[in-house]
Amino acid sequence: MFNLSIVTAEGLLYQGDIEMLVAPSVDGELGILTNHHPLVTKLGPGAMRVVKTDKTEQTLFVNGGYLEVLNNKATILADAAENIDAIQAEQATAARKKASEMLKHAKDDVDREKLEAELRSQMIRERLAEVNKFKKKQ
Repeated sequence: MFNLSIVTAEGLLYQGDIEMLVAPSVDGELGILTNHHPLVTKLGPGAMRVVKTDKTEQTLFVNGGYLEVLNNKATILADAAENIDAIQAEQATAARKKASEMLKHAKDDVDREKLEAELRSQMIRERLAEVNKFKKKQ
């Protein structure tokens, strides 16, 4: 068991003791268990799974940031994060379409790069919302 804190610009999103964390680093998924070696890594957009001490799981969408692990404490400073239960599939689809349309009108390479990152992020949110919607039907 170790402690996890997830902080965004809006404030503290989650704090508590957990059994396992699976986070999307820029180099791929990263699993964290108790007594993990010290680590600092950059996060990419994706699904983050939190396995709580009662063995229940919570999945969040994280859109970049940093993860630090030190002395059985993990701290995530996320650019943005939200519980996937809060993501509405229709809104995620609309956001993806808007990002795709904006990309068509990119003014330069810097603008195009930002818009491509936004489009990737919205595609991941949309996929997570659809998967979550499917799981709830079962």
